[in-house]
Amino acid sequence: MRNMILLAALFCLSLSAAQAQKWSDLTREEKLMKAKEFRAENQRFLKDSLGLSAEQMTDIDNVNICFLSTLDRIDRYGKDQATKEKYAKAVMDARWAQIDAIMGADKHKQYAVYLKNKIQAAMAKNKS
Repeated sequence: MRNMILLAALFCLSLSAAQAQKWSDLTREEKLMKAKEFRAENQRFLKDSLGLSAEQMTDIDNVNICFLSTLDRIDRYGKDQATKEKYAKAVMDARWAQIDAIMGADKHKQYAVYLKNKIQAAMAKNKS
């Protein structure tokens, strides 16, 4: 569940655009640029503030790609919403454990706080 919240938060953060544009108003290219900008900032934080190695960051990328692909398959093939949610929870728990193993639980918590603060700041900026 925590991972789904993080993903939702990442999506919400990417919704904040210059001049308070709505995500739906952005072109595909603008959305891609926002996502790339968000990722670059996160990569800098992981490297500079948390001291993760290039190998750790690659492993995190691989975990995230696998996670998103699995969620897509669950959504596509799940029979009903309850089943989809059950499988998604299991996948989210597994992802959380993998990230803990890669970066350590303490750094993972620091990263979660960083993302939460970043998202809250973006949401506050959007409300202004």
